Amino acid sequence: MPTSQRRPVNKHSKRKTHRCKTRNRFLHGLLFVFAALMLCFGLFLWKAALELNAPAESAVSVSAEDFRPVVGDPPYRVAIDAGHGGSDPGARGVVEEKQVTAATAAALLQWLEEDSNYIPLQTRESFDETATPAQRAAAASAQSPQLLLSIHGNSAANGSTAAGFECYPAVPGRTWHQESFYFAKLLAGGMQSIGARLRGRGGVRYIYYLENDQKQLVENTYTQVRPERSFTLLEDVDCPAVLAEQCFVTNDEDVEHFGSEQGCKTVARIYYEAICTYFGTEPLPVK
Repeated sequence: MPTSQRRPVNKHSKRKTHRCKTRNRFLHGLLFVFAALMLCFGLFLWKAALELNAPAESAVSVSAEDFRPVVGDPPYRVAIDAGHGGSDPGARGVVEEKQVTAATAAALLQWLEEDSNYIPLQTRESFDETATPAQRAAAASAQSPQLLLSIHGNSAANGSTAAGFECYPAVPGRTWHQESFYFAKLLAGGMQSIGARLRGRGGVRYIYYLENDQKQLVENTYTQVRPERSFTLLEDVDCPAVLAEQCFVTNDEDVEHFGSEQGCKTVARIYYEAICTYFGTEPLPVK
């Protein structure tokens, strides 16, 4: 008998070893796929966190080179709408809203009248005339404006310390949305430069009216096209349009800086300069 003898091949052991290797490769594959999914999920969370923590001024600080309206040659037809008026006082507080809107609109119209680059238009003959938003929109449309600014004042419940500036351009999906948003950023940036607090993301927001006639406010990062209407002055005039809430008439400090006689003149100058920037003209020097 030989001193050494080859052991018989164990076929069952080979099959078992093959199954183990196959299973290990499968587990390694699963771990790789899981790791890849976790990496993608982590990148998604990181991007979301960056967007969530973006500074409120981001909407205003966007470079003007991202969009510029096509404006043609002067003179430019600009409609100025003083919100409320006549038998409609608007919001009441330290002052009445109609006082703030009339004083600001009057000062702004004077700047535009003195500037040969502009033809100022009004949505009614007198600030004391009572006219609905639909009537004012129709009056503006009849004059074929190239830009419209509707001036308003904000308000808050008793005891609230709410203050600041916000404005509402034509909403996404409308013909003049881009131009309106561009103008709104100019207005907000100008107000910020004179110390106004900007509400929301950079002072530019959207408003929608729901079925129950309740207003829904959304930030300008929400760009989904929606069927609900916004403010009448933004919807029913065929040109870029922005509605500005220049201060809270219920806040003493806000009114002092942006709603008093001098405050309205200061804001009117800011509005005028924003209009000049929109059309690319040089503002008249301050008197």
